[in-house]
Amino acid sequence: MKGILLNKDGDLQLTGGRMSVGDTLVQNAALVLALNQGGMKEDPLLGPSLLRFIRGKYNQNTFVRQMKIHFQRAGINYDELKDYITVTEK
Repeated sequence: MKGILLNKDGDLQLTGGRMSVGDTLVQNAALVLALNQGGMKEDPLLGPSLLRFIRGKYNQNTFVRQMKIHFQRAGINYDELKDYITVTEK
C-alpha cells in the first residue's frame, strides 16, 4: 500500500520540504488499532477499542479476531502484518 507517510508524532513526514510517499501498510494498521469505535465519523464501527482488552482479562484468539475484523473493515490484509504483531495473554 503506497501513500503519504507520517512521522513518529503523526505529522506529515517532510523530506526537503516535500511530503514523503512510501509503503504505509504498517502505519495504516497502527492508526486503525489506535481507534476506538465511534472515533471516525466516516465509519463509526471502525476501531477495535483495544483499551478494554488491556484493562480486563482477554483471550488471545478474541484479541486477534478483533484485529482481523477491523483490519478487513479498513481494507488491510492481516496476513501481511501478522509477522509484525505479537499478542501475549496476561
